[in-house]
Amino acid sequence: MADITIKHTRAEGTLIVGSEPGDGILELLNPWGFRYARTVGFVYLRGSRDRAADMRRIRGAQAALEADGHTVTLSIDETVRRSFQEAETERYQRAGGRAVRREARADRLQASSDAKWAEGRRIAASYMGEPVKVDHYSAGRHLRDLERSRKLCGQAVAEQEEADRCRSLADAAATYEQGRKHVGTTLRRLERLRADLGCIERKTAGTLRAAMQVAGTSAAVDPDQLAADLVRLDAEHHDLTEQIRAWEGHIEQAEADGAKVWRPDDFTPGDYVGLGERWYLVLRVNQKTLTVPKSVDWKAQVYNRANQLGKATSTLPYDKVTGRMSGDEMAAKLTAETATA
Repeated sequence: MADITIKHTRAEGTLIVGSEPGDGILELLNPWGFRYARTVGFVYLRGSRDRAADMRRIRGAQAALEADGHTVTLSIDETVRRSFQEAETERYQRAGGRAVRREARADRLQASSDAKWAEGRRIAASYMGEPVKVDHYSAGRHLRDLERSRKLCGQAVAEQEEADRCRSLADAAATYEQGRKHVGTTLRRLERLRADLGCIERKTAGTLRAAMQVAGTSAAVDPDQLAADLVRLDAEHHDLTEQIRAWEGHIEQAEADGAKVWRPDDFTPGDYVGLGERWYLVLRVNQKTLTVPKSVDWKAQVYNRANQLGKATSTLPYDKVTGRMSGDEMAAKLTAETATA
């Protein structure tokens, strides 16, 4: 039996200290999401870095180890962390590494697939469609060659599919940073982060209020537990505040570089708002969205009163807007299209 420490910090994530390869610890912890990192040689909880400790999984892992006779110690420290910018930079670097590795694997698979396909076709073509002479001495070799050709072509197809999958993953990894920094995506992320920050602030206030209400009674909150809860909430608040500040700075820089961030001041009722190749009449300007009509013709390029589905409306968030056109500009555009039709 071993002395195991389950250690968690936001900088390193949740790690298993005291385990050796082949000691059976990994098999016990697999159901709780723990994996073995071959590059560094330790067992870790996947997705635990830069996050609060997942106590449900940690307690489950502790119970599984203790049930097997191991001695388990928990070491949780939410204050040890790394900066958001450091974590974000590492994400981009890892994505770049994945892109290189997957592109190289796709190239290897593509070369192997092409070679097998060519060899399989060559073997099949060498018989020029000649049927198998079942009573001839060449029948055995003929059947073996056809079977080999079939296997080679099947392997070529499977490797081609895997090469296409790897290339798709490589493309996704190569554009990871670009997609993460996209203005619309960033605006939506900021909205979620601000909502999470408000939730943490309410939880902190609620925790303190509940502790004060039962202070001095038999139901008083354990001071150590209260301190641990507040440390965790404070760490969450710190992380969210740092992320919001970083992404707000990114939006400011993007605007300075010429990117357009659409806001309520950019629209008035009667304007047209672009979404891809479609244009919608602006019926009402709201704080977070624009109210636009629904159309009876889902193929229409312009949604307005002329093709509105009764009084049905929909909303379009500003982070998805791709353009603006005044009512007069749209009228001129439609007139020109009618004249040239």
